[in-house]
Amino acid sequence: MSTILIGVCSIFAVLLNFDGNNCTSKLYYMDQKQQQLQQKSNMTNQQIQHHPQSKNDKENIESFKLMQHCFLITNLFIYSIYGIIIGIIIIIVWYIKFKRLWGKNLEK
Repeated sequence: MSTILIGVCSIFAVLLNFDGNNCTSKLYYMDQKQQQLQQKSNMTNQQIQHHPQSKNDKENIESFKLMQHCFLITNLFIYSIYGIIIGIIIIIVWYIKFKRLWGKNLEK
């Protein structure tokens, strides 16, 4: 049972690791894009925004949804790592327990 736990959690950890890397790269590029737009607006010294407010709101909503997704992926990755650790602990406890029983049976 614990080997199944380790196997399933390992598969999830690998998949979530790839998805987490993809998510963080999207966040990075979105942040770079916002910084470039901010620099352009600072260079022109105009108070008028280049993008309509609705487009800016839409980008903020997309950014917030992406941050929520990344938060979920990161937490699921951590919990899958915990699952691997718990599975290993169960195997160690099982081994120690049955090693004592096997040792007693071999002595008889």
